[in-house]
Amino acid sequence: MKTLIDILTPHNSIAIAGMSKNSGKTTTLNHLINGFNAQGICLGLTSIGLDGEQTDLVTNTPKPRIFAPCGSIIATAEKLLTTRNRDICGIAKEILSVTDIHTPLGRIAVARTLSGGAVMLAGPSATAQIPPLIYDMSAFGAQKIIVDGAVGRKSLAMPNIAQAVVLCVGAALSKSMDSVIMQTRHITDIFNLPEADLQSEHVYIPGAVTDAKLIDLYDKYVVADDASKILITPPALEKMRIRGGALAVKRHINLAAVTINPISPYGTDFNAAQFLEKIQAAINVPAYNIGGENYTGT
Repeated sequence: MKTLIDILTPHNSIAIAGMSKNSGKTTTLNHLINGFNAQGICLGLTSIGLDGEQTDLVTNTPKPRIFAPCGSIIATAEKLLTTRNRDICGIAKEILSVTDIHTPLGRIAVARTLSGGAVMLAGPSATAQIPPLIYDMSAFGAQKIIVDGAVGRKSLAMPNIAQAVVLCVGAALSKSMDSVIMQTRHITDIFNLPEADLQSEHVYIPGAVTDAKLIDLYDKYVVADDASKILITPPALEKMRIRGGALAVKRHINLAAVTINPISPYGTDFNAAQFLEKIQAAINVPAYNIGGENYTGT
């Protein structure tokens, strides 16, 4: 079986999406950073919203820091780059440009790290602002861009954001392992919907596709823009299948892999081996427990 790094090596831009808090996004991000840095690849790092804080603001549990290698290109809020607090920005850096993208922590700046160290990433809140940042980081020498998404931001997986998506799934999503697996299978099924045959008779739904919008369309060929717009529940998808309808998308999103976090801050940890085995059996993309025995849970 290929490693997660092997699977993602062909892609120049990667998005990390989480199904819940404590899904393992930061652990996955650091795994990718370490793997690609070991190959001598210049990385570009940014995020949707804030990530890299030391403590989870919801569960008050420690979080792993984001480590940016020397020579990385990062896009984050000005105040996080200019602070003297080394717990927030523990790197030497050269600010390359300051954009007109505003956040509560100031404008987004693009910088080159002159030393390796911990960073906090505070990127745009709107996905439409990510492509210009990807362009800027690439222009300054980043060979592979990783975009870390805020919790529940399936919109991060929009086709114009990244060539590949890694979905992070954790025990914090539900106390029931079977429920987590069912929800994961549902999301991966949506990501793997086929591209639409627009020459066939179809019903196009612009924007979000919800259960309510499908009420009279369960027997129809329904087309959405992409998987990030499909917000239906598992019963609705099953009802379409039973009644002979089908869902398709105008633009396919490449869900490359799933990573799991068997640790929950709420005390309902899963058996890691069993969780991984069941996830792998339920979905049609590779799944990894990249945290291993020393998983911190975030």
